[in-house]
Amino acid sequence: MADSPSPFARSTVRPEIQALRAVAVGAVVLHHGWPAVAPAGYMGVDVFFVVSGFLITGLLMREIERTDRLSLRDFYLRRARRILPAAIATLATVSVLTLLLVPQREWRAWFREIVASTLYYENWQLAVDSQIPQRADLESTPVQHFWSLSVEEQFYLFWPLLMIVALWIAARRGAASTTVMLVTLSVVTVASFVHSVVLTVQDPNLAYFSTFARTWEFGVGGILAIVSRAPIAGRAGLRSVVSWAGLVIIVVPIVIFRSPEVFPGVFVLLPVVGTLAVIWAGMPERVWSPAIVARLRPVQWTGDVSYSLYLWHWPIFMFTPYLTGMPSPPWLMVVLVGVSVLVAGLSKRWIEDPFRQGRRGLGLRPVFLLSGLAGLIALIVGAGVVAPSMADERAVACERSDEE
Repeated sequence: MADSPSPFARSTVRPEIQALRAVAVGAVVLHHGWPAVAPAGYMGVDVFFVVSGFLITGLLMREIERTDRLSLRDFYLRRARRILPAAIATLATVSVLTLLLVPQREWRAWFREIVASTLYYENWQLAVDSQIPQRADLESTPVQHFWSLSVEEQFYLFWPLLMIVALWIAARRGAASTTVMLVTLSVVTVASFVHSVVLTVQDPNLAYFSTFARTWEFGVGGILAIVSRAPIAGRAGLRSVVSWAGLVIIVVPIVIFRSPEVFPGVFVLLPVVGTLAVIWAGMPERVWSPAIVARLRPVQWTGDVSYSLYLWHWPIFMFTPYLTGMPSPPWLMVVLVGVSVLVAGLSKRWIEDPFRQGRRGLGLRPVFLLSGLAGLIALIVGAGVVAPSMADERAVACERSDEE
Protein backbone atom coordinates (compact mmCIF):
# COMPACT_ATOMS: atom_id res chain seq x y z
CA MET A 1 0.00 0.00 0.00
CA ALA A 2 1.43 3.35 -1.03
CA ASP A 3 1.50 6.40 1.22
CA SER A 4 -0.85 9.26 0.44
CA PRO A 5 0.50 11.93 -1.91
CA SER A 6 1.30 15.45 -0.82
CA PRO A 7 -1.76 17.70 -0.76
CA PHE A 8 0.04 20.08 -3.10
CA ALA A 9 1.07 17.35 -5.53
CA ARG A 10 -0.95 16.66 -8.64
CA SER A 11 -4.51 15.96 -7.53
CA THR A 12 -5.38 12.30 -7.19
CA VAL A 13 -7.99 10.18 -5.48
CA ARG A 14 -7.07 9.55 -1.86
CA PRO A 15 -8.50 6.28 -0.51
CA GLU A 16 -8.64 7.52 3.09
CA ILE A 17 -10.74 10.51 2.05
CA GLN A 18 -13.10 8.32 0.06
CA ALA A 19 -13.43 6.13 3.14
CA LEU A 20 -14.21 9.18 5.29
CA ARG A 21 -16.89 10.20 2.82
CA ALA A 22 -18.37 6.70 3.05
CA VAL A 23 -18.42 6.89 6.87
CA ALA A 24 -19.95 10.37 6.77
CA VAL A 25 -22.79 9.59 4.38
CA GLY A 26 -23.41 6.24 6.08
CA ALA A 27 -23.82 8.03 9.41
CA VAL A 28 -26.31 10.51 7.95
CA VAL A 29 -28.36 7.82 6.20
CA LEU A 30 -28.46 5.69 9.36
CA HIS A 31 -29.55 8.69 11.40
CA HIS A 32 -32.38 9.48 8.99
CA GLY A 33 -33.49 5.87 8.64
CA TRP A 34 -32.93 4.54 12.17
CA PRO A 35 -32.32 7.42 14.60
CA ALA A 36 -32.03 5.03 17.54
CA VAL A 37 -29.09 3.27 15.88
CA ALA A 38 -27.17 6.46 15.06
CA PRO A 39 -28.63 9.19 17.28
CA ALA A 40 -25.78 11.54 16.39
CA GLY A 41 -25.46 10.55 12.75
CA TYR A 42 -25.68 14.23 11.91
CA MET A 43 -21.98 14.36 12.87
CA GLY A 44 -21.30 12.91 9.44
CA VAL A 45 -21.87 16.42 8.13
CA ASP A 46 -18.93 17.65 10.21
CA VAL A 47 -16.72 15.03 8.58
CA PHE A 48 -17.77 16.38 5.18
CA PHE A 49 -16.97 19.94 6.26
CA VAL A 50 -13.40 19.09 7.30
CA VAL A 51 -12.79 17.05 4.15
CA SER A 52 -14.10 19.89 1.96
CA GLY A 53 -11.88 22.44 3.69
CA PHE A 54 -8.86 20.20 3.22
CA LEU A 55 -9.50 19.46 -0.44
CA ILE A 56 -10.51 22.96 -1.52
CA THR A 57 -7.61 24.66 0.25
CA GLY A 58 -5.18 22.14 -1.20
CA LEU A 59 -6.61 22.70 -4.68
CA LEU A 60 -6.27 26.48 -4.34
CA MET A 61 -2.74 26.22 -2.93
CA ARG A 62 -1.69 24.08 -5.89
CA GLU A 63 -2.97 26.79 -8.22
CA ILE A 64 -1.08 29.46 -6.29
CA GLU A 65 2.15 27.46 -6.49
CA ARG A 66 1.64 26.88 -10.20
CA THR A 67 0.55 30.37 -11.29
CA ASP A 68 1.21 32.74 -8.33
CA ARG A 69 -2.45 33.75 -8.45
CA LEU A 70 -6.00 32.49 -8.04
CA SER A 71 -8.58 32.47 -10.82
CA LEU A 72 -11.99 32.93 -9.24
CA ARG A 73 -13.65 32.28 -12.60
CA ASP A 74 -12.02 28.87 -12.99
CA PHE A 75 -12.66 27.94 -9.37
CA TYR A 76 -16.34 28.83 -9.38
CA LEU A 77 -16.85 27.13 -12.74
CA ARG A 78 -15.31 23.92 -11.41
CA ARG A 79 -17.56 24.11 -8.37
CA ALA A 80 -20.61 24.70 -10.57
CA ARG A 81 -19.78 21.65 -12.71
CA ARG A 82 -19.18 19.52 -9.64
CA ILE A 83 -22.12 20.54 -7.46
CA LEU A 84 -24.99 22.11 -9.33
CA PRO A 85 -26.15 19.50 -11.90
CA ALA A 86 -26.99 16.76 -9.37
CA ALA A 87 -28.36 19.25 -6.84
CA ILE A 88 -30.62 20.96 -9.39
CA ALA A 89 -31.82 17.57 -10.65
CA THR A 90 -32.74 16.61 -7.09
CA LEU A 91 -34.54 19.90 -6.43
CA ALA A 92 -36.44 19.73 -9.72
CA THR A 93 -37.58 16.21 -8.91
CA VAL A 94 -38.63 17.25 -5.41
CA SER A 95 -40.61 20.17 -6.86
CA VAL A 96 -42.52 17.95 -9.28
CA LEU A 97 -43.25 15.29 -6.65
CA THR A 98 -44.43 17.97 -4.22
CA LEU A 99 -46.96 19.18 -6.78
CA LEU A 100 -48.11 15.64 -7.52
CA LEU A 101 -48.16 13.99 -4.09
CA VAL A 102 -48.24 16.54 -1.29
CA PRO A 103 -51.43 18.21 0.00
CA GLN A 104 -51.65 21.83 -1.09
CA ARG A 105 -51.81 23.05 2.51
CA GLU A 106 -48.14 22.04 2.83
CA TRP A 107 -46.94 23.63 -0.39
CA ARG A 108 -46.02 27.00 1.09
CA ALA A 109 -43.76 25.57 3.80
CA TRP A 110 -42.18 23.04 1.46
CA PHE A 111 -41.59 25.40 -1.43
CA ARG A 112 -40.19 28.03 0.92
CA GLU A 113 -37.41 25.59 1.70
CA ILE A 114 -37.07 24.36 -1.88
CA VAL A 115 -36.41 27.95 -2.99
CA ALA A 116 -33.99 28.47 -0.10
CA SER A 117 -32.15 25.28 -1.05
CA THR A 118 -32.01 26.20 -4.73
CA LEU A 119 -30.46 29.57 -3.87
CA TYR A 120 -28.27 28.02 -1.16
CA TYR A 121 -29.50 29.87 1.90
CA GLU A 122 -31.42 26.94 3.41
CA ASN A 123 -29.26 27.01 6.55
CA TRP A 124 -30.31 30.60 7.23
CA GLN A 125 -33.94 29.78 6.46
CA LEU A 126 -33.85 27.07 9.10
CA ALA A 127 -31.96 29.34 11.48
CA VAL A 128 -34.70 31.97 11.14
CA ASP A 129 -37.46 29.37 11.50
CA SER A 130 -35.84 28.08 14.69
CA GLN A 131 -36.34 31.52 16.24
CA ILE A 132 -40.08 31.64 15.47
CA PRO A 133 -42.14 29.80 18.11
CA GLN A 134 -44.68 28.33 15.68
CA ARG A 135 -41.88 27.03 13.44
CA ALA A 136 -39.32 26.15 16.11
CA ASP A 137 -39.94 22.41 15.81
CA LEU A 138 -38.55 22.55 12.25
CA GLU A 139 -40.96 20.07 10.72
CA SER A 140 -39.16 17.99 8.12
CA THR A 141 -39.23 18.73 4.41
CA PRO A 142 -37.52 16.72 1.66
CA VAL A 143 -34.84 19.39 1.22
CA GLN A 144 -34.01 20.12 4.84
CA HIS A 145 -30.66 18.37 4.43
CA PHE A 146 -29.63 21.06 1.95
CA TRP A 147 -28.71 23.25 4.94
CA SER A 148 -25.22 21.71 5.00
CA LEU A 149 -24.79 22.17 1.25
CA SER A 150 -25.78 25.81 1.71
CA VAL A 151 -23.09 26.26 4.36
CA GLU A 152 -20.58 24.63 2.05
CA GLU A 153 -21.50 26.81 -0.91
CA GLN A 154 -21.20 29.93 1.23
CA PHE A 155 -17.75 28.73 2.31
CA TYR A 156 -16.77 28.30 -1.33
CA LEU A 157 -17.79 31.90 -2.01
CA PHE A 158 -15.66 33.63 0.61
CA TRP A 159 -12.71 31.26 1.26
CA PRO A 160 -10.93 31.93 -2.07
CA LEU A 161 -11.48 35.65 -1.52
CA LEU A 162 -9.86 35.36 1.90
CA MET A 163 -6.89 33.59 0.34
CA ILE A 164 -6.58 36.33 -2.29
CA VAL A 165 -6.49 38.91 0.51
CA ALA A 166 -3.69 36.92 2.15
CA LEU A 167 -1.75 36.89 -1.15
CA TRP A 168 -2.21 40.66 -1.44
CA ILE A 169 -0.94 41.22 2.10
CA ALA A 170 2.06 38.98 1.45
CA ALA A 171 2.91 40.87 -1.75
CA ARG A 172 2.56 44.26 -0.04
CA ARG A 173 4.79 43.28 2.87
CA GLY A 174 7.24 41.16 0.92
CA ALA A 175 6.49 38.19 3.15
CA ALA A 176 6.21 34.50 2.34
CA SER A 177 2.75 33.92 0.91
CA THR A 178 2.32 30.54 2.62
CA THR A 179 3.12 32.02 6.04
CA VAL A 180 0.70 34.92 5.59
CA MET A 181 -1.91 32.51 4.25
CA LEU A 182 -1.56 30.26 7.27
CA VAL A 183 -1.79 33.16 9.73
CA THR A 184 -4.81 34.68 7.97
CA LEU A 185 -6.76 31.44 7.77
CA SER A 186 -5.83 30.53 11.36
CA VAL A 187 -7.16 33.84 12.72
CA VAL A 188 -10.49 33.35 10.94
CA THR A 189 -10.66 29.71 12.05
CA VAL A 190 -9.99 30.46 15.72
CA ALA A 191 -12.51 33.34 15.70
CA SER A 192 -15.14 31.06 14.18
CA PHE A 193 -14.51 28.33 16.75
CA VAL A 194 -14.82 30.74 19.68
CA HIS A 195 -18.00 32.15 18.14
CA SER A 196 -19.40 28.62 17.75
CA VAL A 197 -18.74 27.65 21.37
CA VAL A 198 -20.25 30.87 22.75
CA LEU A 199 -23.26 30.79 20.41
CA THR A 200 -24.01 27.15 21.25
CA VAL A 201 -24.44 28.13 24.90
CA GLN A 202 -26.74 30.99 23.92
CA ASP A 203 -28.69 29.40 21.06
CA PRO A 204 -27.72 25.89 19.89
CA ASN A 205 -30.18 25.94 16.99
CA LEU A 206 -28.65 29.09 15.55
CA ALA A 207 -25.13 27.78 16.16
CA TYR A 208 -26.01 24.54 14.37
CA PHE A 209 -27.09 26.28 11.16
CA SER A 210 -24.84 29.36 11.19
CA THR A 211 -22.13 29.56 8.54
CA PHE A 212 -20.05 31.73 10.88
CA ALA A 213 -20.18 29.06 13.58
CA ARG A 214 -19.27 26.30 11.11
CA THR A 215 -16.47 28.00 9.15
CA TRP A 216 -13.78 26.79 11.54
CA GLU A 217 -14.50 23.16 10.62
CA PHE A 218 -13.55 23.90 7.01
CA GLY A 219 -10.72 26.06 8.30
CA VAL A 220 -8.95 23.34 10.27
CA GLY A 221 -9.09 21.11 7.20
CA GLY A 222 -7.57 23.95 5.17
CA ILE A 223 -4.83 24.51 7.72
CA LEU A 224 -3.96 20.82 7.60
CA ALA A 225 -3.68 21.08 3.81
CA ILE A 226 -1.15 23.90 4.23
CA VAL A 227 1.00 22.47 7.01
CA SER A 228 1.07 18.90 5.65
CA ARG A 229 2.89 19.76 2.47
CA ALA A 230 4.64 16.39 2.22
CA PRO A 231 3.61 12.86 3.17
CA ILE A 232 5.08 11.55 6.38
CA ALA A 233 7.99 9.23 5.69
CA GLY A 234 7.67 5.92 7.49
CA ARG A 235 6.11 5.84 10.94
CA ALA A 236 3.57 3.37 9.60
CA GLY A 237 2.85 1.98 13.07
CA LEU A 238 2.18 5.40 14.56
CA ARG A 239 0.04 6.42 11.62
CA SER A 240 -1.97 3.21 11.86
CA VAL A 241 -2.71 3.90 15.53
CA VAL A 242 -3.65 7.52 14.77
CA SER A 243 -5.92 6.44 11.92
CA TRP A 244 -7.74 3.88 14.06
CA ALA A 245 -8.06 6.42 16.88
CA GLY A 246 -9.48 8.94 14.44
CA LEU A 247 -12.10 6.51 13.20
CA VAL A 248 -13.05 5.56 16.76
CA ILE A 249 -13.66 9.16 17.85
CA ILE A 250 -15.76 9.68 14.75
CA VAL A 251 -17.89 6.54 14.98
CA VAL A 252 -18.37 6.08 18.74
CA PRO A 253 -20.01 9.51 19.34
CA ILE A 254 -22.30 8.91 16.36
CA VAL A 255 -23.66 5.86 18.17
CA ILE A 256 -23.71 7.04 21.81
CA PHE A 257 -24.05 10.85 21.82
CA ARG A 258 -27.59 11.87 22.82
CA SER A 259 -27.38 15.55 23.74
CA PRO A 260 -28.16 17.57 20.60
CA GLU A 261 -29.02 20.58 22.76
CA VAL A 262 -25.29 21.13 23.44
CA PHE A 263 -24.16 20.55 19.86
CA PRO A 264 -22.08 21.77 18.06
CA GLY A 265 -20.17 23.48 20.93
CA VAL A 266 -17.03 21.67 22.01
CA PHE A 267 -18.49 18.24 21.27
CA VAL A 268 -18.11 18.79 17.54
CA LEU A 269 -14.35 18.54 18.16
CA LEU A 270 -14.80 14.75 18.23
CA PRO A 271 -15.70 14.17 14.56
CA VAL A 272 -13.50 17.10 13.50
CA VAL A 273 -10.35 15.88 15.25
CA GLY A 274 -11.08 12.32 14.17
CA THR A 275 -11.30 13.38 10.54
CA LEU A 276 -8.07 15.37 10.77
CA ALA A 277 -6.34 12.33 12.28
CA VAL A 278 -7.44 10.00 9.48
CA ILE A 279 -6.38 12.47 6.78
CA TRP A 280 -3.01 13.09 8.46
CA ALA A 281 -2.34 9.38 8.85
CA GLY A 282 -3.08 8.64 5.19
CA MET A 283 -2.74 5.00 4.13
CA PRO A 284 -0.03 3.48 6.38
CA GLU A 285 1.66 0.26 5.33
CA ARG A 286 0.55 -2.12 8.04
CA VAL A 287 -1.63 -5.18 7.64
CA TRP A 288 -3.58 -4.14 10.73
CA SER A 289 -4.08 -0.52 9.66
CA PRO A 290 -7.50 0.83 8.57
CA ALA A 291 -6.10 0.97 5.03
CA ILE A 292 -7.03 -2.65 4.48
CA VAL A 293 -10.69 -1.74 5.04
CA ALA A 294 -10.54 1.68 3.40
CA ARG A 295 -9.35 0.17 0.12
CA LEU A 296 -12.27 -2.25 -0.15
CA ARG A 297 -14.19 -1.59 -3.34
CA PRO A 298 -17.62 -1.12 -1.66
CA VAL A 299 -16.12 1.47 0.70
CA GLN A 300 -14.42 3.36 -2.13
CA TRP A 301 -17.54 3.19 -4.29
CA THR A 302 -19.73 4.50 -1.47
CA GLY A 303 -17.31 7.37 -0.98
CA ASP A 304 -17.41 8.03 -4.70
CA VAL A 305 -21.22 8.33 -4.76
CA SER A 306 -21.50 9.97 -1.33
CA TYR A 307 -22.60 13.35 -2.72
CA SER A 308 -25.43 11.89 -4.79
CA LEU A 309 -26.42 9.54 -1.97
CA TYR A 310 -26.61 12.50 0.41
CA LEU A 311 -28.76 14.41 -2.08
CA TRP A 312 -31.27 11.70 -2.95
CA HIS A 313 -31.76 9.54 0.14
CA TRP A 314 -33.80 12.02 2.18
CA PRO A 315 -36.33 12.91 -0.55
CA ILE A 316 -36.80 9.17 -1.15
CA PHE A 317 -37.41 8.62 2.57
CA MET A 318 -39.77 11.61 2.77
CA PHE A 319 -41.98 10.95 -0.26
CA THR A 320 -42.50 7.23 0.33
CA PRO A 321 -45.16 7.72 3.06
CA TYR A 322 -47.11 9.94 0.66
CA LEU A 323 -47.13 7.03 -1.81
CA THR A 324 -47.92 4.27 0.70
CA GLY A 325 -50.19 6.29 2.98
CA MET A 326 -48.39 5.17 6.14
CA PRO A 327 -45.05 5.60 7.95
CA SER A 328 -42.32 3.39 6.58
CA PRO A 329 -41.70 0.25 8.71
CA PRO A 330 -38.10 -0.91 9.35
CA TRP A 331 -38.13 -3.49 6.55
CA LEU A 332 -39.22 -0.87 4.04
CA MET A 333 -36.48 1.50 5.23
CA VAL A 334 -33.96 -1.18 4.28
CA VAL A 335 -35.48 -1.28 0.81
CA LEU A 336 -35.41 2.52 0.59
CA VAL A 337 -31.73 2.57 1.47
CA GLY A 338 -31.13 0.14 -1.38
CA VAL A 339 -33.18 2.34 -3.72
CA SER A 340 -31.22 5.38 -2.56
CA VAL A 341 -27.92 3.67 -3.28
CA LEU A 342 -29.15 2.67 -6.74
CA VAL A 343 -30.37 6.19 -7.52
CA ALA A 344 -27.09 7.61 -6.22
CA GLY A 345 -25.10 5.36 -8.51
CA LEU A 346 -27.21 6.39 -11.50
CA SER A 347 -26.96 10.05 -10.55
CA LYS A 348 -23.18 9.81 -10.27
CA ARG A 349 -22.89 8.00 -13.59
CA TRP A 350 -25.34 10.03 -15.67
CA ILE A 351 -25.44 13.47 -14.03
CA GLU A 352 -22.34 14.17 -11.97
CA ASP A 353 -19.65 12.61 -14.16
CA PRO A 354 -20.76 13.86 -17.59
CA PHE A 355 -20.92 17.49 -16.44
CA ARG A 356 -17.75 17.35 -14.39
CA GLN A 357 -15.60 15.40 -16.85
CA GLY A 358 -17.18 16.43 -20.12
CA ARG A 359 -18.06 12.88 -21.10
CA ARG A 360 -20.68 11.85 -23.64
CA GLY A 361 -20.72 15.17 -25.46
CA LEU A 362 -21.34 17.25 -22.35
CA GLY A 363 -18.09 19.17 -22.44
CA LEU A 364 -20.24 22.30 -22.56
CA ARG A 365 -18.83 25.76 -22.88
CA PRO A 366 -19.14 27.66 -19.60
CA VAL A 367 -21.71 30.07 -21.02
CA PHE A 368 -24.02 27.22 -22.12
CA LEU A 369 -23.56 25.28 -18.89
CA LEU A 370 -24.25 28.26 -16.68
CA SER A 371 -27.15 29.44 -18.82
CA GLY A 372 -28.81 26.02 -18.66
CA LEU A 373 -28.36 25.75 -14.91
CA ALA A 374 -29.60 29.31 -14.42
CA GLY A 375 -32.70 28.49 -16.46
CA LEU A 376 -33.48 25.44 -14.34
CA ILE A 377 -32.90 27.41 -11.16
CA ALA A 378 -35.30 30.10 -12.40
CA LEU A 379 -37.95 27.46 -13.14
CA ILE A 380 -37.66 25.92 -9.68
CA VAL A 381 -37.74 29.29 -7.95
CA GLY A 382 -40.68 30.35 -10.13
CA ALA A 383 -42.60 27.21 -9.23
CA GLY A 384 -41.79 27.83 -5.59
CA VAL A 385 -43.34 31.28 -5.78
CA VAL A 386 -46.33 30.58 -8.02
CA ALA A 387 -47.54 27.18 -6.75
CA PRO A 388 -48.16 28.21 -3.11
CA SER A 389 -49.99 31.34 -4.25
CA MET A 390 -52.25 29.27 -6.49
CA ALA A 391 -52.89 26.85 -3.61
CA ASP A 392 -53.82 29.74 -1.31
CA GLU A 393 -56.23 31.14 -3.90
CA ARG A 394 -57.91 27.76 -4.30
CA ALA A 395 -58.21 27.41 -0.52
CA VAL A 396 -59.85 30.83 -0.26
CA ALA A 397 -62.21 29.99 -3.13
CA CYS A 398 -63.19 26.71 -1.45
CA GLU A 399 -63.89 28.50 1.83
CA ARG A 400 -66.12 31.03 0.07
CA SER A 401 -68.04 28.30 -1.76
CA ASP A 402 -68.57 26.45 1.53
CA GLU A 403 -69.91 29.61 3.16
CA GLU A 404 -72.35 30.13 0.28
